[in-house]
Amino acid sequence: MSPIAQLHKEIYDFLMEYHQANPTFKFAPRTRSIANGRGYQDGYWFNGNDDYLFIGLYSPNDSVNKTRTIGIFIQLRHSLIQKAYLLITYRDVSQITDIPFYNQLVERLQQNSTLHQERENKYQLHFENPRDWQTWLSSFLENQKPTIDQFIREQGRENDFFINQEWFNEHTSTIRNIQNSVSIPFNSSVTTERIINQAPQNMPHYPLNQILYGPPGTGKTYQTVALSYKIVHQLPLDEDIDYTLARAWYKQELAKNHDRQVEFITFHQNYSYEDFIAGIKPALNDDTLGFREHKGIFFEVCQRALKNLQQATLVDYQETPTFQEVFDTFITDLIQNDRPVEVGLKRGGSFSITKVNPKNIEFKKQNGTSEHTLSIQTIEEIYLNKREYLTGLSTYYNPLVEKLREIATGLTRTVPAQPLKNYVLIIDEINRANISRVFGELITLLEEDKRWGNDFETEVLLPDGFTKFTVPKNLYIIGTMNTADKSIALLDIALRRRFEFIPLYPDASKVKDEYQLFFNSLNQRIKDKKGIDFCIGHAYFMPPQDRSFDFVKAMNQKVIPLLMEYFYNARTTQNDVKQLLEDALSVSGLPLRIEENMFQIKIVAS
Repeated sequence: MSPIAQLHKEIYDFLMEYHQANPTFKFAPRTRSIANGRGYQDGYWFNGNDDYLFIGLYSPNDSVNKTRTIGIFIQLRHSLIQKAYLLITYRDVSQITDIPFYNQLVERLQQNSTLHQERENKYQLHFENPRDWQTWLSSFLENQKPTIDQFIREQGRENDFFINQEWFNEHTSTIRNIQNSVSIPFNSSVTTERIINQAPQNMPHYPLNQILYGPPGTGKTYQTVALSYKIVHQLPLDEDIDYTLARAWYKQELAKNHDRQVEFITFHQNYSYEDFIAGIKPALNDDTLGFREHKGIFFEVCQRALKNLQQATLVDYQETPTFQEVFDTFITDLIQNDRPVEVGLKRGGSFSITKVNPKNIEFKKQNGTSEHTLSIQTIEEIYLNKREYLTGLSTYYNPLVEKLREIATGLTRTVPAQPLKNYVLIIDEINRANISRVFGELITLLEEDKRWGNDFETEVLLPDGFTKFTVPKNLYIIGTMNTADKSIALLDIALRRRFEFIPLYPDASKVKDEYQLFFNSLNQRIKDKKGIDFCIGHAYFMPPQDRSFDFVKAMNQKVIPLLMEYFYNARTTQNDVKQLLEDALSVSGLPLRIEENMFQIKIVAS
């Protein structure tokens, strides 16, 4: 899949999920494929080409009024977002009789936003940080779009502008059918028929669990970016990619607030099961110290991958609302209209919920005047069957929870099948934590046959006693390990047999020709004295992007300090390192020499 097609896919998925949470929201995707250009066959779900993408927010223009436009314009360059703005334009003035409508709409938006007038009949509301599209698109949908919608309703123009549900279903169904038929990445040279006939078993195969190991500076982190890009985009592992584009995509993915497909974590000595999977954390509320439930990065990414796997596997996936969604719906009238919410009691009568704060709800009994409180956390625990409430307040807790469950039934929605996505968890320095402590009993779930969706899919009960957990088959784990930091032989044997180990060692071909002889000579001597895991990686001899390489500076500030650490000995360190460098320099013929004083050694020009 090309980077632009990937952007179309991510924005389309984002808007579809927003629609599922807010059914009145609809948008206008591409309505037809194009024979000579960019269309469905290329994965372009919105109008546009390689230079721009346009998100229609209201009914597409009809054959008479072709120039009416209210939508979001995203300008692209080299497959990256350069600009993004809300576009309001009515170019062909002669054909439009409702110019006052647009002028008044612009005036309404100007009350809380800054619109730039490009010309008399064209306005733009620019979004900051255009590449962080999830942030500005979410902000627009929550802030500016309701203003536009309200103005349209005030003008009685709903039929002209609001997208018809039948039209929306028709065109999203077309895209969904193509998505569901896709089992290889979209490519401009691949026809729709070829995509539909491609069998799922021809998808590239990736190791579910792998560890990249080797000395420092051998490109382990570099490789995690390339691997993540290929796994998420479902590209063959041996395919060449544009690393600059992959890096830009990687940074965007980690910055996303919504459905990230890549997560990054660094292990350390104090990292624990509670940090990685689930536990409790201290929390300070109103100067009172308590505890809160914590879900770790592994738990969260597994849940996202599992949700996608379920939606991609089942034709009709019943998605139940979260407690927060149900509770927010329940108190809508109270929050918006300051109107108490009545809850009936089993024995007859009712009580009134009058106030809500982050921790409690306040209520009045039917025949009383004083305020009483119920804990929202307790309500949630009863709702999720985590506890029973048997004290006197159960008279109020239990009917309230029953009311919430009734609301949940109405909010349960059928989610159409989604394209299967791959998710990646990168664990940097995986050997620096106590693996047995971090993974606990869940290390068994990493095995391929025990992944959810495979033959022996397995789930376990977490220590809280009620949360079931499994690891889905579309989650890939990539670990990195610096072998100079800790020997590979010291790794937990349970981890070793569940991971594939990929060695990365110094590669002289990546070093400039004039330094290759020195590089090889130095590493050969290190290997003879300390072993291969202590060699110097080629990254130390490669210049940062867009900068020239200063060999002497790299040696004195990076390589020599590292060698001093490798050969640490109170009496002989400096002599050992000096001898290594002198031997390598003599072989290489570089016009450099070793300068030594009581405290340090360094390389200088001869």
